[in-house]
Amino acid sequence: MVAGQDRFRWRRRHAVAHEAIFLDSVVDAQLEFICQLPMHQRDGLAEALAVLVMLAQDHRYCARGWISRRELRHRAGRALADLDALLHGPGIAAAVLPQAD
Repeated sequence: MVAGQDRFRWRRRHAVAHEAIFLDSVVDAQLEFICQLPMHQRDGLAEALAVLVMLAQDHRYCARGWISRRELRHRAGRALADLDALLHGPGIAAAVLPQAD
């Protein structure tokens, strides 16, 4: 029974590690987009990407067993709240949302 639990734990950690890789790829893809924006529109998006970078790092910490899945869920919730606050702040919405005519 212990071997089955170890295999399940390995699969969970492996999945969490892949989520970190996915987040890294999202950040990498958006960096090119941010570089094309005027300087005054970059700040909010750069902050959002920083939140995603930190969340990817939290996923790697969980994959290594340094933090629990519960702590990862807590940090992910906090990251989503931070992203939501950034989206509703002045500046980032103008850079990413289409302008209404």
